[in-house]
Amino acid sequence: MSTIERGRSIITIYSEKEAFDSHRIRYLLATKNINCKIISIDKSNPPEDLLAHNPGLEIPHLVDRDMHVFGVQVITEYLDERYPHPPLLPPDPMTRARLRFTVYRLEQGWFSYVKIIENNTGKKKDDAIKALTEELAATGPLFAQQEYFLHDDMSLVDTNLVPFLWRLEYYGVQWPSLPDDLRKYAHRMFKSNAFRTSITETEREFRFDF
Repeated sequence: MSTIERGRSIITIYSEKEAFDSHRIRYLLATKNINCKIISIDKSNPPEDLLAHNPGLEIPHLVDRDMHVFGVQVITEYLDERYPHPPLLPPDPMTRARLRFTVYRLEQGWFSYVKIIENNTGKKKDDAIKALTEELAATGPLFAQQEYFLHDDMSLVDTNLVPFLWRLEYYGVQWPSLPDDLRKYAHRMFKSNAFRTSITETEREFRFDF
C-alpha cells in the first residue's frame, strides 16, 4: 500500500488476503492514508511471534511499538484516534454514539451472515443467502437518505460496510435484485481510490460486473 509517512513509528497489520475483517481494516488504512506495514498471513502457517501475542489467531492484528491488539472495532477506533485526519467519527458524543451503534447493529445483523455463508454449503448456506437478500431488499430508503450511509460525511460505518457490499455477489446474492439506491451507493464507493487501493488481487475476483 502506497502511503505518506507521518513522522511516527510505522504500525504493522497482520492481514488475510480474502477475509472480510481484514479488508475492513485495509480500507480504513487507505481511507486515512496511514503509513503502515501490511503482512499477509496464512492461518495454517502463522508466524510464531504473532501466536505468542494472539494464541487464538484473531486476524486482523495490529502492532504499534510494543502494543498488540486485535478485534476489528478495537483496531478501527484506535486508528481513527491515533490518525485523526480525516476524522471518521464526528466530534459530538451523541452522533458518535449513533454511528457506533449503527456498526454494532451491522455486526449483529447483515455481517452475521458472512461466516454462515463462507463456512457452509447446501441448504444452510442457501437459506442464509435468501434471508440476507430479503433483509437487504428492504433497505433502499436507508441508502437514499444521505450521501454516505446514514450520515452526511464518510464515517467508520462506511469503512465497515463497503467491503461487505463488495462481497455480496461473490456470496451468491443476486446484485440486480437489490435496491437501486444501495447499488448506486456501492458503485460510487467502489470507484474511490481508497477502496481500489484496499483490494487484494484475490478480492478483485469477487465481483463479476465491475
